[in-house]
Amino acid sequence: RDDDDDDDADVGIDDVCDDVTIARDDAGDAASELAPRRVTPSTSMARLRIVTTSSAASSSDARDGTTAEDVGRTRAIRALVPSFLAIRRGSRFAHQEFVARAAEAYRLGATVQDARIEAAMMGLSSVIRLGMSEQDAFASSVAMVHLTMRFMGEKGGRAGASDETANEDAGNDVNVDAFMEEADPEARGMLKYIEATHKSADAGYTLKRMELERRFAGAGSSRSPSPGEALMRSNCKLTLLTREMLELERGLMSARLALTAAEEDSESISASMDDVESESQAQVALAWCRRERTPARELAAEMLVGFFSVLTGHPLGYKSFVAAALAAFENGISADEITSAVEAPEFDVEGTRRGMFGRSADAPKLFAGFVTTAYIALEAEGLALPPSANGDEELFAYADYPCAPDDVECKTQLTDEQKRRSAKGLRQAIDAWLAMDRDALADEVSLSLSKDEGDEGDEGMAKPVAKSTSTKDAATDAAKDNSFVVIRDDDFAASSITLAALQHQRNIVSFAMDSLATATQAH
Repeated sequence: RDDDDDDDADVGIDDVCDDVTIARDDAGDAASELAPRRVTPSTSMARLRIVTTSSAASSSDARDGTTAEDVGRTRAIRALVPSFLAIRRGSRFAHQEFVARAAEAYRLGATVQDARIEAAMMGLSSVIRLGMSEQDAFASSVAMVHLTMRFMGEKGGRAGASDETANEDAGNDVNVDAFMEEADPEARGMLKYIEATHKSADAGYTLKRMELERRFAGAGSSRSPSPGEALMRSNCKLTLLTREMLELERGLMSARLALTAAEEDSESISASMDDVESESQAQVALAWCRRERTPARELAAEMLVGFFSVLTGHPLGYKSFVAAALAAFENGISADEITSAVEAPEFDVEGTRRGMFGRSADAPKLFAGFVTTAYIALEAEGLALPPSANGDEELFAYADYPCAPDDVECKTQLTDEQKRRSAKGLRQAIDAWLAMDRDALADEVSLSLSKDEGDEGDEGMAKPVAKSTSTKDAATDAAKDNSFVVIRDDDFAASSITLAALQHQRNIVSFAMDSLATATQAH
């Protein structure tokens, strides 16, 4: 690999090893590889995800003995990381995103060994947390999708190969490396798990049914899943979603859905499935979501995946979120179109929300606010408004939030003038951040970024409401004058979701500045 790839080792992706320091300036190459391409309505889903190699980069790689196919596989593996991080944070939405990207990597000839190497290169931790190290969890998730595809007879291939070469590759199954060989005990164990899980699904234990049983079993309990339970649930989702994806591609999905409907024609089950069925229309890992992947939906998915890491202060979350916002802005997709392309249930996370949201209705509101922040920051930094904005920068940047089921205020509609006033108010705060010394702003932002998975939600994140404490002086004042008591809350900065949101918005502004500067240098 060339020197640029070596620089990517400086980037902390989620759990950065103790001896690794996050270096934002050295992360530009990795961020650019994760950035979505500029899209048009006819652009396919796969083409949005895999960034093509420039002629200059190709010639450089060729001099180093690295082919364009190698670069494509490396980028395909690295494109998996944002959705993997979101899965580790409990996102149900991210499972389908990971499966689709892992399938692309498989078809490009990427292997599990490639995933292991890139996990180490990009700074995923080898320290065991949540039952498994980041590096092992990443390779295991890739293996679960790849082995499922192999189990179902899907052959891998190499990008850019001729038809004859591709057929030879398919016959030899180029994705089979040391891990994928059936002699490997770990691979054998995973293949047995995949076979057993698919047999259970054939017997009626689908993702929807398992979710329903889990809810009944955990009714009234707020217990978070153990690391082992979380891993098993995630693996089950990955293999069954991979199967549904392949069946849909092969035209088998309709027949299976008809059989499943016939088997589940039970009054007791159908009466209890109302909530699950309504959720299945969204992308929440209960079934393969077949919603049309428009350019707005594609980029909204990129931003939502990054959003889960933004909430834990992870630098890659900000980079992924801002890169997708930049692509949407340049392609004339308004902020409101982005938020309209996702649904409130898609913000759900498994088990505890880990202090991410005050309540479920807050998540879509935060997302919409962050989208608006990114758009206003990009425009304030000089990015030209696209023709579709009709010169109205405030309306183009304003994003309404998807309605959550428990949000009774969601039906209130703002007038265009109210939306403009809201955007202008945020613009004043963004202008203040942009007026700061850039190095000073970057230093402040760097201090707020998470450095390892164990610190998630601990630094600058909104937590469950902290208990207010009265100082001795306040108590003394209260004794003297009962008409007014000053209560000092030492934990307010850590417990306020408003302050946490402001910090994230400031960070988004900083990353937007960096993203535009990097794009300008690239041109």
